[in-house]
Amino acid sequence: MNRMSEPHNRAPLSRRERTPGRHGVWLACALTAALSLWGQTGQTSQTSQTSQTGQTGQTDQTDQTDQTDQTDQTDQTDQTDQTDQTDQPAKRLYQAEPFDVITLDKANDNKELRVFPLDLPDRKLPEQVKRVGKIKIRLLEDRANEYEVAWRNIDKVDFFEELVLLEANGVVREAVTLTGSDKPVEAQAKYDEAFEYYQWLLRFYPQTPGLQAAIQDYLFLNAGALFRIGRVEEAFAVLEELYRQNRGYRYLAGSQTALTAMERVGERLIGLQTDAQNYRAARMLLERLGRTYGDQLKVTATWRDKLVAVAAAKRDEAAAHLAAGRFREAHETGQEMLRIWPALPGGREVVLEIARQYPLVVVGVAQPAMAFDATSLDNPAARRGGYLLARTLVEFTERGPEGGAYASPWGTVQLSADRSELIFELRPQPGVQFTGYDLARELLTMADPQSPAYRPAWASLMGEVKIQNVRRVRIRLRHPHLLPQALLQVQLSSQESLGVRYRVASQADGETRFEPAGKRPGASEPSPVIVERFYAEPRTAIEDLRKGKIDAIDRLLPTDALRLRSDDSLHVAAYAFPTLHVLIPNRDSPFLANRVFRRALLYGINREVILHKGLLDGAKIEGTRVLSAPLPGGITSNDPASYAYDDSIAPLPYDPVMSAILLQLADQQLGAAADKKKEPAPELKELVLAHPAGEMPRFVCKQIQTQWNVIGVKCTLRELSPGETRVTDGKFDVLYAEFVMREPLVDVAGLFGPGGLAQTNDPFISLTLRRLNEVANWKEARGVLHELHRLLYEDVTLLPLWQMIDYFVSQNGLTGHRDRPIAFYQNVEQWRVVPPVQQE
Repeated sequence: MNRMSEPHNRAPLSRRERTPGRHGVWLACALTAALSLWGQTGQTSQTSQTSQTGQTGQTDQTDQTDQTDQTDQTDQTDQTDQTDQTDQPAKRLYQAEPFDVITLDKANDNKELRVFPLDLPDRKLPEQVKRVGKIKIRLLEDRANEYEVAWRNIDKVDFFEELVLLEANGVVREAVTLTGSDKPVEAQAKYDEAFEYYQWLLRFYPQTPGLQAAIQDYLFLNAGALFRIGRVEEAFAVLEELYRQNRGYRYLAGSQTALTAMERVGERLIGLQTDAQNYRAARMLLERLGRTYGDQLKVTATWRDKLVAVAAAKRDEAAAHLAAGRFREAHETGQEMLRIWPALPGGREVVLEIARQYPLVVVGVAQPAMAFDATSLDNPAARRGGYLLARTLVEFTERGPEGGAYASPWGTVQLSADRSELIFELRPQPGVQFTGYDLARELLTMADPQSPAYRPAWASLMGEVKIQNVRRVRIRLRHPHLLPQALLQVQLSSQESLGVRYRVASQADGETRFEPAGKRPGASEPSPVIVERFYAEPRTAIEDLRKGKIDAIDRLLPTDALRLRSDDSLHVAAYAFPTLHVLIPNRDSPFLANRVFRRALLYGINREVILHKGLLDGAKIEGTRVLSAPLPGGITSNDPASYAYDDSIAPLPYDPVMSAILLQLADQQLGAAADKKKEPAPELKELVLAHPAGEMPRFVCKQIQTQWNVIGVKCTLRELSPGETRVTDGKFDVLYAEFVMREPLVDVAGLFGPGGLAQTNDPFISLTLRRLNEVANWKEARGVLHELHRLLYEDVTLLPLWQMIDYFVSQNGLTGHRDRPIAFYQNVEQWRVVPPVQQE
């Protein structure tokens, strides 16, 4: 018969389910390995879902066919299908229901029939001699019935996967045309579209004839397009995948090969890395290329020779500077040589000699030091710089089971058994003239209200100073005290040079240079010169650290610290004490002086979300937590340093409804007070939230601003100049601050007492601070501090936010620092920059 036979009795046949993927398997090949090149992770998921949707859609349509067969409503179904196609956007071919195309012979007018996929072994046509008899088919347009067609009436068969491949190749041709027309964005979109076609074929029909060759051409052309628009690293990765698939690849069997393209793109890639002074990345790439391709890639040896030659010139230049006594130039040139090629023969020896004669450490800092005060609670830069410049009479050396451990650089200091006397025993030091008479003058000056060195807490405690001999001084206290040594963390004032270990040599253009004040007695090597370099953006500092331009960064966000710990060339460590983050209200404002209003503001801040979602990005870091009062909560659950914090008091939750209620109540209270005084009621205007410069304070305060807007409190932000932590002109309502409280027993007075950063007139808090100065034992001290915690919580003296663990990072070559230091420059005299042996 020349015509297709009619259906047998026009009766529906049993449905045969067919899964498009039964001929395919997951294939770990070309596009699977190259998914990240285009950033297609999301698209990949979408493609997989689309494929599954197409398969599901086929089943749904088949089910619909069954229903049509049962109700004999074919026309209505066809009409519904047409309506759906009109309403929905056009699908790509692979997203449509799979079909094959049968083209009949001339006797049948070469009619094309769209049929359900033919159930043939391996989706291949039988040999010509075996194409006899008839083949059963079902038309897409008449899915209810089964037909038969003679093999002799079939001119050709186009399988669905072959049609998809043709369309994919057409998309690639469009991309090539757009690239030639200088439309890179549109071209890359087409390459991305073609990628999805090929991925679908690899998943469901990996044996499609011509698929591998088409993918290889696609990779070659896409690499060229990426290279043309400057995405060199991606282009090189695509070419590497092409080479992995087919080492002998030639585009259109011509002279353009995968290897020659890799030479050209690799040359550009390494050149870009060296131009950006990212020498470590360039060296690691060269090392990998050498291992992978050996001598096949000429660019590897070419660039290796270039970098070695440049590094050798720097080595010789550094040696010349050293011989001429130009130590700073020698250091900088030597470090540059190490950045270029650290394994250069003779290079490490030159740098070690420079470090021996002129040790220098460059530190990236988040805030420049505009003032220097080792005892500052709220200014990290001033505290860092002050600790570097001068020693204090007594220094906090380490955490202890009951308060901290203290020592004096000039001798020993002991507390008598009954805690009523403090005994200093000075030891002779070469070149240091500091006697018991000098010490006595210092102690008396601190108790003199007319002296700039006056310390109220010490004045109220000191009773009598007795000089027993030139080296021994005994101080009788007015009453026993748990840690009187902690009150003596002050720089000596009677002799200007005493205790000074560094001086500011220069300060300009974001850099502060500190040089040792003199040679340390008995030291075999000089103390290092310190250069602090200010970085407004943490990312830039981290980039320079990795490039070797700086040796350390004084402060990292926890998320950056976690990320950098995976870098074997860096050393990341935490500080001994957490940083407390608070908001300080300006009590000159009638609203901020109102306790109810302050509590309303605190209810309106979602501290948990800002801390854990915003700052930590979901990471869990022990010791980082929201606080109920501005007191250190310790790092671990049994941390003895948390003796001032009462864990039974939970932080206020985020509750915007409660916040709104309290705002109304505060307004009523202020209005009633104004009526009583026959004055106009104060009007709540836009609050000014001041904060230090920096990425983290800026982010936190923007979040608080947004959340306060939700409760109806308008707020504007005021960023202070770099290095500033306090508002000197009084033009603020709330100040974002960070402070460290190492010894709450004495630090709370410096914070909340007279002249403190957050001085309060609350009589109960003032009374508690006086009681704290007279406690007889640690049990009593903890009880009084927990009572203070309750008072601060109820009064909302400060708006407590959270405590965070701060980290620092250094090159592995920087030795001598502690893992959990009290201060960044602890043991700075022992610091040395020793370049490690490179193992890249």
